[in-house]
Amino acid sequence: MTIRGYRPEDEAAVIRLWEACGLIRPWNDPRRDIARKLAEQPELFLVGESRVT
Repeated sequence: MTIRGYRPEDEAAVIRLWEACGLIRPWNDPRRDIARKLAEQPELFLVGESRVT
């Protein structure tokens, strides 16, 4: 697994992961949550990328 900073093209995969983990709440828009994180300390928004070989 590679850990790297979030990139805009990661948005859909991050939201799918959050949904699969039960982290999405009806009153929170995940896109707005991502935007809020990117507005403050975006360098701490990390993603893990798995490579199948």
